[in-house]
Amino acid sequence: MWSEVNARLRAWAENDGRGYPDWAVRYLPILRRFPGRDWSAPRILEIGANENGFARFSGARVVAVDIAVPHLKAARASQAVTPVAGDIGALPFGDGQFDVVVCMDTYEHIPAEHRKRANREILRVLRANGVAVIGFPSGEAAFAAEGRIRAAYGALTGGTIRWLEEHVAMGLPDAGEVKGDLALACGADYRVERRGNGALWMWEWMWRVLMCNWPGRGNGIAQAALRVLVPVLSRIHHSPCYRTMLWVFPRGNNDQGKEKRYQDPGGGFRA
Repeated sequence: MWSEVNARLRAWAENDGRGYPDWAVRYLPILRRFPGRDWSAPRILEIGANENGFARFSGARVVAVDIAVPHLKAARASQAVTPVAGDIGALPFGDGQFDVVVCMDTYEHIPAEHRKRANREILRVLRANGVAVIGFPSGEAAFAAEGRIRAAYGALTGGTIRWLEEHVAMGLPDAGEVKGDLALACGADYRVERRGNGALWMWEWMWRVLMCNWPGRGNGIAQAALRVLVPVLSRIHHSPCYRTMLWVFPRGNNDQGKEKRYQDPGGGFRA
């Protein structure tokens, strides 16, 4: 009886991207930064395609690029995307093609020496007055939290979590280094703003529920609760955070962090 109820609760929780709230934690802050924005107007690129990307949360049609064809198939099956096979270090697009470029949780899956090239490719395909958002887990505390999840999952299943093993192999990006290189590559055209994303305690708690079957027989209830709490969880970004988000904006109209939310007459964005 309980196993059937548990299975139904988990199925309900997982029937869209909000069943795994870490995806909402990544993408909803982008939407909230531009309230009332018509996302059907700009041309949007997401680098690092998955089944619950920016297209799913924004409702926009997105050009989704990934080096792995299975990732592109999963993205196309669940969202309005135009899939394109390509490498972040050599994007298959001309200069200045996109108003918005989103790259979430991808830098930790590429070698450290390739991240500078990725920065320059993102800036190359970004239109004048466009906006780019790059997010990735960073810091010793985030790495330690991932280690605890890896250990708990191994003790529960005897297996490994592929994407966490890739984090170990590649090393988590150093947020200061990536920001500094990105600012250097931006030159006089753009400014780079750094923000935290996803309180560390919350990230670890979510993945204990989702990957490590916490709290045992009550897992279905816990996962359903996570889905219900998505609007709240996606707003919790108190330090220390699991993820760093780097925002690239056109220079000018910087009012010391107070956001001016409007569309530039040329079709791009400004903060």
